[in-house]
Amino acid sequence: SRRSAIAATRLADEVRLLRERELDDDAGLDKHPVNIDLPPWQRGRYGTAIGRAVHGTLQFCDLVTGRDIDDLARSQCAAEGIIGFDRTIAALARSALDAPIVKAAAGGAEHWRELFIAAPVGSRVLEGYIDLLVRRPDGLVIVDYKTDRWSGPVQTAERIARYRVQLASYGAALEATLDEPVVGGVLVRCDADGPAEQIDVPDWRDAVDEVRALVR
Repeated sequence: SRRSAIAATRLADEVRLLRERELDDDAGLDKHPVNIDLPPWQRGRYGTAIGRAVHGTLQFCDLVTGRDIDDLARSQCAAEGIIGFDRTIAALARSALDAPIVKAAAGGAEHWRELFIAAPVGSRVLEGYIDLLVRRPDGLVIVDYKTDRWSGPVQTAERIARYRVQLASYGAALEATLDEPVVGGVLVRCDADGPAEQIDVPDWRDAVDEVRALVR
């Protein structure tokens, strides 16, 4: 009953659920309550719409100047039905421009935005959309924008572990398709109140090997 094709994000969720089951196999304890401390625009439908709007803005905006971000943010808010959140969208998108890897793309490094990838890896087809792919002298780097918030060492470790599988899945798919190494994955945590935080995916080569083992 296992899917023959799977999105990188779904594979990351599968791994997360397996790890949680190993810790506690009582489904009745799997509550996953809504974090009421988060602002409304980061919960439920609003959180999803905000994320899509930020990604849509960063897909088309001028990475060098960001001069068109405000207009794109308004358009994306209209498309997602979240009128009135354009300043938040613009601030989140603009923060990403300060990330070193995004600056490298803006500075002339060869790059691709919103790149669809699908490739057979092991017994499954891995697929998904890469927010930003940047070619550095040592190889390709996968960039993923994140708009969700987390805090504290436990929650930070959980999120990075989940996103590590997601980006490594993209890496495994790319390496199955291209004759070129994928040397790293980077999370860009957008922040409406300041510059984005850039987080390198830890133990990148091990992460890609782990994904290959999961889908063999």
